[in-house]
Amino acid sequence: MGKLLVNALRVLPLALYLRSAACKFGIPVLGCDGPLCPVAIGKAGDCVPTANTAEQLAWCEYAWAPWANGLLSALKIPYAVRCSAADGYEFAKVIGALEVIGYAALWTKPAQGAFMLTVIMAGAIHFHMTFLKDPVGNLTMQFALLFASIAVMFLSKEKKAALKPSKSTRRTSSRKTKTR
Repeated sequence: MGKLLVNALRVLPLALYLRSAACKFGIPVLGCDGPLCPVAIGKAGDCVPTANTAEQLAWCEYAWAPWANGLLSALKIPYAVRCSAADGYEFAKVIGALEVIGYAALWTKPAQGAFMLTVIMAGAIHFHMTFLKDPVGNLTMQFALLFASIAVMFLSKEKKAALKPSKSTRRTSSRKTKTR
């Protein structure tokens, strides 16, 4: 049952990371090539954000990078995250690469891949709640992805075989006992 659930989670919800990465790289698949919805950047409009390329790159420049730079400065790490047209939206591409690596690892080392995706989504939830001040109720998709990756992580843990002492480490008596 656990293996079936792990496979279902890898294919259905966790494949959303591939779509997200494709949009970060500007690959025109699965709606990534849609227009920027003004609602996505806090303006009035009659559209619904879809996290397409235009929206993700706008978010990266005006929200993700300032949030990440705030964290780095709070930790006194002398590095500035860059995410603009001038630098090719570097930070978005880094996140996209991590999403692809994490998703690929789901198929080769499921627990490690799921851990990577868990960390990515925990960061996304932190961003939404602290920087954007989104209420928990608006983060249904983010929490679903977080719990899906946590489930895969725990259901994929390999059980370690019980360690048996090898013959070379067993204590044996080297003295022969005399029989009378």
